[in-house]
Amino acid sequence: MPDTSRLVTILRRARWLVPVLALGLAALSAGLGQLAYARVLAQPEHPISFIVEGDLPHGITQETVEAAAEGRALSYEPFTVLVVERELTWDEYEHGEIPQGADVMLSVGFDPADPDLTLPDARRAAVAELAALDDWRPQYRVSTDVRETFLNNVTQGHGPGAVVGAALTAASEVYDGGTRSPAYWGAIAVLPLLVALMMTLLWLRFVTRERARLRAFSRARLQLARVVLELDLLEAHFRIADAELGRVTGRAARNVAEDVRGALQADWSAIRRDSLRLAHAEQVLTRELLDPRAPVHERGKPGEPMPLAEFAASADALRRRADALAASSSLRVGHAAGGTVLGRVALPPALAVEEILRHRDALPRRDAENLAKQRRALLALVQEGESSFGTESGPDVIVRHADLIDRWRRTEKRLTGALAKVDRALRNRLGNGSGSRISDDDVTARERERVRVATGGQMDTLDDLRTSLGISPRGSRAPSWLAERVLLRVESLDGAGGTEPSSRGRRRPADVSGAVAPSIPGTALVAVPVIVALVSGWIAVSTMEGGDTGYGRTLVGDRPLAALHIAGDISLIPDYAAPQRDGEPSNAETLTLESVREQMERNARYGDHALLPERVELIVALLPLDDYVSARPIAGAGNRIEIDYLDLLDAYPRIKREAAAVQPEAIDPATGDVRPGHAILPLWLGADGSYGAGLPLTGELSTGVDSRLGAYDFVATEPSMYNAPGEEWSLPIGAAVASTMSDLGRQMEYNNQRAPGIEPAALFWTVAIAAWTAMQTLVLAGLSLAQIVRRNAGTRESRRQLREMREKLNRLALGLDLSRLDAVAVLGAVDGHGGRAAETDQHLYETLLLTAWREVQELEELPRRRQRGPEWRTRVARMQEVIDSLAERDADVAAQALALIRSDPAADRSS
Repeated sequence: MPDTSRLVTILRRARWLVPVLALGLAALSAGLGQLAYARVLAQPEHPISFIVEGDLPHGITQETVEAAAEGRALSYEPFTVLVVERELTWDEYEHGEIPQGADVMLSVGFDPADPDLTLPDARRAAVAELAALDDWRPQYRVSTDVRETFLNNVTQGHGPGAVVGAALTAASEVYDGGTRSPAYWGAIAVLPLLVALMMTLLWLRFVTRERARLRAFSRARLQLARVVLELDLLEAHFRIADAELGRVTGRAARNVAEDVRGALQADWSAIRRDSLRLAHAEQVLTRELLDPRAPVHERGKPGEPMPLAEFAASADALRRRADALAASSSLRVGHAAGGTVLGRVALPPALAVEEILRHRDALPRRDAENLAKQRRALLALVQEGESSFGTESGPDVIVRHADLIDRWRRTEKRLTGALAKVDRALRNRLGNGSGSRISDDDVTARERERVRVATGGQMDTLDDLRTSLGISPRGSRAPSWLAERVLLRVESLDGAGGTEPSSRGRRRPADVSGAVAPSIPGTALVAVPVIVALVSGWIAVSTMEGGDTGYGRTLVGDRPLAALHIAGDISLIPDYAAPQRDGEPSNAETLTLESVREQMERNARYGDHALLPERVELIVALLPLDDYVSARPIAGAGNRIEIDYLDLLDAYPRIKREAAAVQPEAIDPATGDVRPGHAILPLWLGADGSYGAGLPLTGELSTGVDSRLGAYDFVATEPSMYNAPGEEWSLPIGAAVASTMSDLGRQMEYNNQRAPGIEPAALFWTVAIAAWTAMQTLVLAGLSLAQIVRRNAGTRESRRQLREMREKLNRLALGLDLSRLDAVAVLGAVDGHGGRAAETDQHLYETLLLTAWREVQELEELPRRRQRGPEWRTRVARMQEVIDSLAERDADVAAQALALIRSDPAADRSS
């Protein structure tokens, strides 16, 4: 596995590296795009050179071959073909030791005993470039294809053109200049660009995370710096408290003082030790995150650097412990007012219990009254702490403080018992519902959020303060934890159809981002690009050039026969041997352009044929069989006859001369071959009145891989003869011509097929990797865009909430006097604690209101660039919850005060 930590370090120290690489890849993609454009659209421009040794059969000479090659024999790479008639030697066809100056060697001769029509002789062709390879198979395949192409062209009447066709086949298979597949070159060209885009997106995500890490590190450093800078002041608080506690006299007071001194000493030692440890960790993280040259003081054995998350959590915990030590050291000796500190401890459970009491209808009456009683008792102790400390010091203060903390613990114990009783009642009422299965993690998260609300986001736990004050041991659960669990059960009961849920039971309105981005399973993000990649590779392979040369493709020829000429005496066409129906045209009348066109259209409409792919003028040569070739019936083959192949080749020049007499432009005088756009169809006429169509002599050269044009020598040498005497049915001569021309159209469409310039596996993986990279880039871009949309939507919603919160705070501030009158003057008269609990309750309410006011003001005054992101939205959401809770408390106090006034007869009389 790659060393990701080393990679991250490199990226931190050289942030320019990824953008530079991305720009380089983009430039490479542009260069490859230009190359791909040139390769895909390239046309063969290099003329193929020919060297002909003497005058060879079939009219093949240096002059005729060059004339046939003019404008047609072009290749992507230049090469020279040496044409001979003799057999090639072992060294020539096996080792490629071709005479100097030539690259391909072709023999146009035949073995009279074996014209090698069924299996072309690979020993009559050689390619030096392939013969030099260790593998014999490419040499054999290409040599066979070249020789077979030559034979195909000779069979359909070409002489010099047969050499040119063979050279074009060698050009397409060996000198093709590499693949020109758009899929391959497109994938190659775009792949660096896609990688560059992916790198850029990943780099931006990395930079965003690094900025978040730096912000977290900066906050943690500020926390640590605050503690370190205040260590002297904190030590002064500790020393003064320690001195005061050391001067206590009296056995009872001294025992209390010694316990307090031990606790304070332990806290002070832990703070000093942790501050030194975190200062060293800060140096290491500074060198890792900010400046690789930052000095680090080595302390003891070097160990693993502290993770940033642990450093931030430790700095936050150190700050809490320092604040707790400062508060407790002053409070325990009477140098600070206890109400503020104790109020901070009492606020989370007081707020939670207050929300529980808003659901009185869901609680047993006695349990609700007991909860309210214990809450008032706890708030009364806060007021007692406020009035009992801060004005004097001495042993009596220490004893009174110990007594107050002891009573505080007993009050919390009673409050915890009341909450536990309500919790059991609600659990039994819910039965097996969702509210009966509440995880401890959910309750802890709610408690931490409550502490954040109560402290204005400054901390998320009061364990250090409670432990330092001696209220509870570290790690124990405060009453607020159980209160949050009860509140969760109450909200579950409300959701099941009990009472109307409170604001904390509803979904927070702050984070609208979750509703913006669709929920996409992680498996889909992995599976979709892979599926697209595999499908893209399969499509590229299935449509690759030269990938499938066999039958099965859809024929697209749509051109009718351009013209029809007849060479020979038309009176030689025999009449039907079978009886003719009345009204049917005579046999000779079917051999017209209109009749042949009509029959070819029927073949295309009802069969698996098409019309011609190119313009073709046809010359039908009426040839008495005995005047041109020697033929004999094939035993057991019905009406088929066999014509000697070499005898047929000897007849071709005469047939072309007779065709040229009828249509001179059909024959090229420079080469003696049929010109492109023309075809000569030998129509053999038997002495017994039978007739059969031979192989058309075309101006189209047979080239490429697996060409069908002229490939079937038996069509030329073994024609089927129709209209023999005694047959019950005769094929019209025009239908025989139309059927042959329909077959020619198919062969022309399968001609000049190219060999694939790239292996299918290489094309598949190239396209698949490019498609996968493209999909991954789109996924990353889509996720990034969704995050931007979510962030912007959340930012707009949070700003709207800020405006609403400001208006609600204004209304609460305007009604502050009335709220104080209701809470203190009216409800305080019956709280059972001489108004102390009500006064504390109102004081905590006003403290929260002021905290919310300052927080909202700070959020509004932040620069726009900082009014975004999850942290800012979380702060807005927290303030939304605080203000909603304050508004509900204000309305609840007003309703209780009004109910109390209406129930007091004296109040009615006075009104």
